[in-house]
Amino acid sequence: MEDIIRRNRKQTEQRLIAAAGEVFRTNGYAGIKLNKVARQAGVQKNLIYRYFGSVQKLFREYILKQDYWSFYHKNLDNILEENQQDSGRNLAKNVLEKQLDYFYSNSEMQQVIRWEICEKNEISRGISDARERLGEEMLGLTDPYFRGSKVNFRALLALQIAGIYYFVLHAMINGSTFCGIDINKESDMKELHRTLKQVIDWAYEKASN
Repeated sequence: MEDIIRRNRKQTEQRLIAAAGEVFRTNGYAGIKLNKVARQAGVQKNLIYRYFGSVQKLFREYILKQDYWSFYHKNLDNILEENQQDSGRNLAKNVLEKQLDYFYSNSEMQQVIRWEICEKNEISRGISDARERLGEEMLGLTDPYFRGSKVNFRALLALQIAGIYYFVLHAMINGSTFCGIDINKESDMKELHRTLKQVIDWAYEKASN
């Protein structure tokens, strides 16, 4: 009996999270209201309070499920341990490549990022702060390598990560090229992957000289 109850709760939670996403895609954050989300999910609104505490906390769960960086939150200890030997060099390349692929293929994450940079609110700020804390942990691998060099690796990563966001959004919203590059073409996407890794290698090589 308890297994059935837990299973039913899990299914209802997933329905509510999916409903929050549907409302967000259709109406934006302004549409995330208790009655609207409950109606979309086809459940009683008191279940939102019971399972999530509030409709805002429910929406936060939806955002976290879309967020690319949540994978690294869940597996941080193993990731840091596995990437100590090369001072985070391969980790940096893998993170950027996977970010590009994930963001390009996930329209919901694209909408989330657009919302985060256009509307100031506690949910987006909290998630951004969590990403920053994660970044500090991961940069703990790279900081010692670049300390005392003329390479500001943090600034380099900031430009690359922000560039990926803009590059993808520009292509998806305007459908135009950027510096003559069209990431909707497989050949151009491959070049972006190659260049992301190349820039990381240049930084490590420069810092070692």
